[in-house]
Amino acid sequence: MAEKKEIRHAVLKRREQMPAEDWRRFSDRICKSVMELEPYKQADCLLLYVNFGREVDMAPLFRDAWRKGKSTAVPKVLGDGRMEFYEIRDFRELKPGFQGILEPVEGTAVLTENEASAENAALTGNTAFPVENVFMVMPGVAFDPYGSRIGYGKGFYDRYLALHPGLLTAAVGFECQIVPQIPAGPYDKKPDWLITEARSIHCGSSFM
Repeated sequence: MAEKKEIRHAVLKRREQMPAEDWRRFSDRICKSVMELEPYKQADCLLLYVNFGREVDMAPLFRDAWRKGKSTAVPKVLGDGRMEFYEIRDFRELKPGFQGILEPVEGTAVLTENEASAENAALTGNTAFPVENVFMVMPGVAFDPYGSRIGYGKGFYDRYLALHPGLLTAAVGFECQIVPQIPAGPYDKKPDWLITEARSIHCGSSFM
């Protein structure tokens, strides 16, 4: 079985070589499949990401969410290495941050998901969202058909999900990012769904 570093390198090379026309067309198809998921339809708040390079383009999901009155929040890497989600209402609220990836500017509302963090948010004037109405769409570098995932090696999503058990998630990627098997460790978190331009794989949640 190939090591994660080898898989990451090979898959990133394939993904970055994808023609722009295919990237846009496949991204639209993937976003439409996400929109058909019940947790997406029921969510009041979506945890999305701002795509970097040839990651699946999230713009269709942002536009759909805003049109339907859903809140959207995106990740921001903090000084202590944590990743938190901050609400945005417009793409103009983003600026280059960690490794040049667009992140929310200061002053946007931090997403909170339990009573303690909600109290802290109230003290700072930020908005709290109930976890039962939140759905996450996450990126990745490589996936296997069983839901195992390789990210960029920093572990931000694995740590975030470990702190927020029960959060329903969908990982999105292109078929060129699917490999036969990924070596999964004890701290690796699988998404509930894996969505590509060709298929939707239910990986783990009992939510149907």
